[in-house]
Amino acid sequence: MAGAKRVSEGTVGRVPPHNDAAEVALLGSVLLRNKALDEVQSMLVKEDFYQRGHQLIWDAICAFRNDRPNVSIDLMSLTQYMSGKGTLSEAGGAAYIASLTDSVPSSTNASYYAEIIKTASLKRQLLDMSIVIGDKAFDETADVKQSIDELDQKITQLGTNAGTGSFSDSGKLIGQVVNTVHDIQRGNRTVGVSSGFRILDKYIGGFKPSDLVIIAARPSVGKTAFALSIAANMAFGNDPVPIGFFSLEMSGATLIERVIANKGQINLSSMRNGKLDPETDARMMNTAAALYDDSKNLLIQDTPNIKLLEIRSQARRMVREHNAKAIFIDYIGLVDLNSSNVNMPRHEQVAQISRSLKQLARELEVPIICLCQVNREGSKDRPPMLADLRDSGSIEQDADLVILMDDPSKRLDENGKISQYEEADHDDGSDSHLTVRPIKIIIAKQRNGSTGAFNLNFISDYVCFKEIEKF
Repeated sequence: MAGAKRVSEGTVGRVPPHNDAAEVALLGSVLLRNKALDEVQSMLVKEDFYQRGHQLIWDAICAFRNDRPNVSIDLMSLTQYMSGKGTLSEAGGAAYIASLTDSVPSSTNASYYAEIIKTASLKRQLLDMSIVIGDKAFDETADVKQSIDELDQKITQLGTNAGTGSFSDSGKLIGQVVNTVHDIQRGNRTVGVSSGFRILDKYIGGFKPSDLVIIAARPSVGKTAFALSIAANMAFGNDPVPIGFFSLEMSGATLIERVIANKGQINLSSMRNGKLDPETDARMMNTAAALYDDSKNLLIQDTPNIKLLEIRSQARRMVREHNAKAIFIDYIGLVDLNSSNVNMPRHEQVAQISRSLKQLARELEVPIICLCQVNREGSKDRPPMLADLRDSGSIEQDADLVILMDDPSKRLDENGKISQYEEADHDDGSDSHLTVRPIKIIIAKQRNGSTGAFNLNFISDYVCFKEIEKF
């Protein structure tokens, strides 16, 4: 308690961080040079100003620009506008507004003044947050994990200047889109994170930032193997990037076994049973050594029934600390909402989880690729459809991209039994002893693209997928 008392005494009477001179210089710069407003309007909101009068003046400047875009903002036009709105007196009157231009070192430094104001504003927000943290720590009714998640989100927003409430006019967005297209043409920017499968990338253009992606199939069709193949291509491919993988069903060691079998073309059962001939054992060691060089690119969290709040928190850390470019979750049906309402129906829980994951994708600006099951009854004698997604229709609604997987050999025959797997020749004629079966990949929903379908070969011995189509 003595330590708390010293902190309290040290903060009594302290004025929150602010810089009056920078606020005056910024407002004066805008009045002297209207182009300065274009440079700083997206950087600040009225709450970033400390003085109440400055908040009102900035708010009036921005509102005037929106209401009368063809009229120059100067002392006379602004004071008349504020007088009409009834805010001129509270802001200090016409005399104070006129004095703002007297203390401007250089109107060309508007962006510099805005940065000073923004920094002070962030410090005040951080100070406010510290008070909230203290209040929550003493609130015995608060859920501590939920409090941590909320605070973590706010800190992330502070660190990335997110959630400022600023807007962009369409002119700026048009220029941004055109520049992005030209960067892609020149090879200076990628469309999305490549899946490693050329035909899939041809359909979707890579996994886009802020997208919620659903990969769905009946049990045992190979959705985990497919997702892990994509993840391994991202983390250990020709252009490796860091990714996060939440495995709620398998241990991290099991996932790595599959990755080694996939990349090394090694029979997974033989690996697990320790029945490897010298040549295969050497290939396993070489594969493991190659994967180890990029091992930091695959971040695995394998806690079963992990809470949604913990997924959100750890995903933020993966992006913030390791620059993860994609997040995988296997699978949504095992995510624990951790709701205080124990009687909430499962479909409502899944709806909240789905909506939260979409919000997280937008917050982190990375694709979140989430696995999901489809109803057995709905796809027992036909390919799966969007309506077959299990637990909640909100998954279909929230998702930007839905990929369904269809294995015809898993369908029921006229006797209600699943047909037996048959050996199929590999597409290049090699490894004919392998059990290979075609899996149809269905692009069932793509918010910003077309739908379609294609086949990939699933090599069950290596738990990997291989392309059939040639380009």
